[in-house]
Amino acid sequence: MTTTTHPTTAHHLWTIARHWTDLTNALTTQQNTWPPTMGIAVLSSRHQTAEDREAAQWRAQALRQLERSPDQPGWTAAPIRFDVLDALLLVEAGLVELADQIAASSQHSPITPNPPRRTWPANPRAYKAARADATRRDLLALRQSKDPRRWRLTNGPDADRTPVRAALWLLARHQGTRGPWRPLTDDEQARIRTVARACAHLVERCLDVGDGRATLAESCPLCGDRLVMHGGAGASPVVRCRGASCGRTWTWSDVAR
Repeated sequence: MTTTTHPTTAHHLWTIARHWTDLTNALTTQQNTWPPTMGIAVLSSRHQTAEDREAAQWRAQALRQLERSPDQPGWTAAPIRFDVLDALLLVEAGLVELADQIAASSQHSPITPNPPRRTWPANPRAYKAARADATRRDLLALRQSKDPRRWRLTNGPDADRTPVRAALWLLARHQGTRGPWRPLTDDEQARIRTVARACAHLVERCLDVGDGRATLAESCPLCGDRLVMHGGAGASPVVRCRGASCGRTWTWSDVAR
C-alpha cells in the first residue's frame, strides 16, 4: 500500500521564506511554464520526418536569438515575467495582511510608559520609591515595545513588514512559540493553513520546485483517453494515458525523438 504525505503548514511557510529571494530573482529570468510544452502534438503526428523536426527547432532558436539581438533597432528592456510579478504581489499582500489580522486580535499591547508627573512625594523615602517604580515601568515598556517577537502593525524604523518576516512570524505562531500573545484559536490556525498553502503553491509553481500534475487538452493518440502530465521540482515531465486498457507512458526523450 502506498502512503501519500501532504505538506504541512509549517512546510508551506518555510517554503515561502526559503524561496522568496529565488522568486524575486526569477522576475527577469527565462520563464518556466507548468505544464511545460513537451510537443504533445508530435504524439499524434508521427509522420513528421526527422528533418522537419530539426528544421523547426532551428527556426525556434533563431527567433529567440532575433528577439534579443543587439542589432535590432531601438532599446529592448529585459523581459519581465508577469506571472512572477503577480505571485510576488499576491504572496506579499496575503501574508502581511494575515499577520496584521492575527496580531491585531491576539497580540498583547505593550504597557505604556509613565505619564509625565508634575508633583512627587515630599517624603524622601516615598520619593525614592516612586522614582524607582517609574523607572521600572519605563524600562519594561521599552523592553516590551522592542520585543523582536512582536509583529509591527505599522511601518517604522524597527518594523520588518516583509513577506519573509511575515511567513516566519506566522510559522512561530502556528507552532505555538511563546511570546507576547495569547494562543491561537482553531479559526486562526485554519486561516494560517489556508493562506500558507495558497501562497506556497504560487511560489512553487513559478519556480518549478514543487510536484506538479496537470490534465492535458490533447487526447492519447493510441486510445483517445485523457493524458495526464506529472513532473515539477526539477524532474523531467512524464505523460501517462489514464485509460485502463492503455496506460501508455511518454517521457521527454520519447517526444524529442
